Amino acid sequence: MDILRCSQVPSLGFEATGTAEFGDEVGPIPVGRSLTQLRVLFQSFGCGVSGHWNTGDCVTTPGSTFTHPITANIYAVDNSSGTPAPGARLATVTQSQNIAYRPSADPTNCTGSDAGKFLNTNTGRCANAIGQLLTFNFPAGTTLPSQVIWTVAFNTTHYGYNPIGEGAACYSTNPGCGYDSLNVGVYSFPGAPYRGTDIDPDGAFLNSVIPSTYCDGGAGGTGTLRLDTPCWTGYRPLGEIRAV
Repeated sequence: MDILRCSQVPSLGFEATGTAEFGDEVGPIPVGRSLTQLRVLFQSFGCGVSGHWNTGDCVTTPGSTFTHPITANIYAVDNSSGTPAPGARLATVTQSQNIAYRPSADPTNCTGSDAGKFLNTNTGRCANAIGQLLTFNFPAGTTLPSQVIWTVAFNTTHYGYNPIGEGAACYSTNPGCGYDSLNVGVYSFPGAPYRGTDIDPDGAFLNSVIPSTYCDGGAGGTGTLRLDTPCWTGYRPLGEIRAV
């Protein structure tokens, strides 16, 4: 996918923002289409051996990865209140995803303001995170309505629907746990040939327990999946629904 050849994109970190679930409302979907896949662009900031992306000392063995279960959900849209909300959950899958650690800091090619980053050979630019296009395959049998809400959900050390906790072996290591540095990409590429429409280009669907993560400072509630708008202008969650 050409998106992986783009520069590092902005992203939402689940551990950093107390998030359990995140996604977007999209449509129109042609009548009678059956769901096959959801593809989502993640950004992996974690280091495989030692160090951290923001301390300039990241060390990763080339090609090393970690696995983590991530849930993909597809919801119907409930417009009964006048504000779109998640309705019935139409489909869900939890799949163990293989995720790359970001490469080691490159002191030869990434210096000055780029110190601590690695050289992304696809773009020729230095970056802090490596793009991960993750695919979630759904079983046959789900016919989609014209509009749906898609989300991804996963647990981190302190957040998610079932936080993993600090007892995990990776938590006591120098780089920490890779899933704590796993983000979902958010960016509206100007002029990109999108298929379908982001129903609210200024909003996203978010479940966080930290009030400041929301556009309204949590006034509309925390710890529940709801529309968060209008502060996401230019930062649409990067997901793609595939249907046949």
